[in-house]
Amino acid sequence: MIDPTKKRLSIIFTSVIVIFNILIIILSYLFWHQSMVNSVKRHLMEDMKTEFLDQFNRSGIDFVRNMWDEHHFQILNRDGQIVVSTRNSVDFYPVLNRKLLKEAFGGVQAFEIVVVQDESHLVFYFPIDGNYVGRAAKSLAGEIRYDKAFIRLVAIVLPLMFFLSYLVSRYLVNHAMKPISDIFTFQETFSSNVSHELRSPLASLKGNFEVSLRKERSADEYKEVIVFGLRETDRIIKLLNNLSLLASSKFKKLDLYKNKVEINRLIKDQVSALAPSVHAKGIKLTISEIPGLACLCDEGLIRRTIENLLENAVKYTPEGGMINIDLSLVAGHISLTISNTCDSLKKEEFAYVFDPFYRGEKAVHMKMEGKGLGLYISRYIVRSHGGDIKLNNTESDLFSLTMFLPAK
Repeated sequence: MIDPTKKRLSIIFTSVIVIFNILIIILSYLFWHQSMVNSVKRHLMEDMKTEFLDQFNRSGIDFVRNMWDEHHFQILNRDGQIVVSTRNSVDFYPVLNRKLLKEAFGGVQAFEIVVVQDESHLVFYFPIDGNYVGRAAKSLAGEIRYDKAFIRLVAIVLPLMFFLSYLVSRYLVNHAMKPISDIFTFQETFSSNVSHELRSPLASLKGNFEVSLRKERSADEYKEVIVFGLRETDRIIKLLNNLSLLASSKFKKLDLYKNKVEINRLIKDQVSALAPSVHAKGIKLTISEIPGLACLCDEGLIRRTIENLLENAVKYTPEGGMINIDLSLVAGHISLTISNTCDSLKKEEFAYVFDPFYRGEKAVHMKMEGKGLGLYISRYIVRSHGGDIKLNNTESDLFSLTMFLPAK
């Protein structure tokens, strides 16, 4: 759906840019052409005033016969007959424009463009006195060559303009559509993952219930089925809560209900809850804390974050391993670093630990519990508080994360 939309928008944008550029080129050509014609007009008017009228006023009409000028020049009577011409204009016979002739006898200067001997000329009619009108002409061959050169340049540049317009359109469309494309990709991935992740616990729950109904069982056996069902239901509820956070993570920050919270207390509560697992695996756990260190945060969400981080540490720490919890105050931020020995993740896999639904190869092979959402959601919660979670430089057998939260 996104790709066809991108193509349509690219075509629309390209068309708009090309049409706009063509309009600019047309306007530029018209301005260029008119500027040249106006320049020729000014040149003709100045020459007639400075080179002819002054001479006419001093010497009369006869001097014209001996003139050789860069322009064609003729004097006309009221009937439009040529009275006298400069030497270079003896064979120059443009079609008489009686309207302009009449206007010139009325004291109005006027111009027209005519073709004489297969060459375009700008012809200037202007008043001399009550008996005569002057007609001067200048060839536009040079200006026409400039026009043709301009058109050839446009013809060369036009294909490049089309190509660049398309590239610019593609870039703008891709840049503008990237957030929307990311959302569509996220939604597709999200729907697929939700279906996959819910199918497993629901299938397990359904299968267990079906087996329990195949024959009469004792109260203890039914109780065991109910306990299993409740455990799987808790897993589904927890998964749905995580999926709810995941669904909103691409669009907005979380709505927070902040109050003053002692981070030490949250850590100790979670360490106490995980104590049986820590003891069972023979893990050495050390805590470095700062008493009374507090922050203004949503207690439920930060508690959930610390729970996710410590549960991950315990889950991935091998038997006899080590977990170190270091709490400190750094540049106005509470810094919580959790480091643990880890042999179920390869070092090259550390770059993907914050990707939703990502689980390491060994974790999948060893069938460790989890959906790969804990770290992603934890970072989303912390970033909604104005902090962050970052992966530290890690050794091959050590996994270390630091959570930063603004201190109160």
